[in-house]
Amino acid sequence: MEYHEEFVPINGIRQYFLHCLAPGANTVLLYLHGGPGFSASYRAYLLDPPRHSCSLVFYDQRGSGKTLLRNRSAKPTFPLLLEDLRCTIAYLKAKYSAKNILLLGHSWGSVLGSEYVLKYPQTISAYIGMGQVVNMEKGKEAAQKELQRRMQKKKQSQAVPKCRLSLLQQYRYGLYPPILDSVKSVWKSPVFSCRDLPALLRAPFVNKALNRFLWEYDAEQKPMYAIPVYYILGKNDWQVPSILAARFFETIRAPKKKLFWIPDAGHSTDIDNPKAFWDAIDEICLQMHS
Repeated sequence: MEYHEEFVPINGIRQYFLHCLAPGANTVLLYLHGGPGFSASYRAYLLDPPRHSCSLVFYDQRGSGKTLLRNRSAKPTFPLLLEDLRCTIAYLKAKYSAKNILLLGHSWGSVLGSEYVLKYPQTISAYIGMGQVVNMEKGKEAAQKELQRRMQKKKQSQAVPKCRLSLLQQYRYGLYPPILDSVKSVWKSPVFSCRDLPALLRAPFVNKALNRFLWEYDAEQKPMYAIPVYYILGKNDWQVPSILAARFFETIRAPKKKLFWIPDAGHSTDIDNPKAFWDAIDEICLQMHS
């Protein structure tokens, strides 16, 4: 995959961009990472597409990754992130003269992306939710029930304490992927080095206010969109349960919408099954051109 890095003046600070170019494509897919505070650009190298239907752009949000390293005192707030995103999209339109800008929000990025398209629908062509957040409390309840079902199936326990989910139990019963796999994939990244470690360690503290916003968010309050909406959901996503997003998707009103189920994939849907992910993106790009 051909890529280049740059720092761009966005809304008062210099923010980090990773551009993965598709020569000749007139569509740009802007990827909003999760967390809040975890840069997706570190693992972009795992998404080398079999075909180049669009250019793929990552940027480290304020308070995340290389943007945090460059701007240690620039604390993120949700209004600031919305304005950062508006300026970012304007920058990409000018840079690429792209006919279509697709906005993909993953996990926390799906909160930022959903709220953005509700406020500025005229600035992009379509919204794509992946690991889509609907309501974190309801999601925790759904994951609790699934954990209990898996434990009872193996006859290890007749009940799971309702007060909290044990991370160890979630890893043991396959609700979360092995954390070492994620660490290794970041460490092998061509855009990651030891200099990036301080940002990884500081991000949870810098993004505390955004994390509270995430847990108070409820997508069900705003099911109407003025642009096409697509969801790409992993069949085995229990970190942000995809069954909850699928139920919400049925209630969404939009000019066009489609849900793509990705087999053999969890919360890191695109990385777990890149081929199926790109098949979905290719179909969305074709619909944009039709």
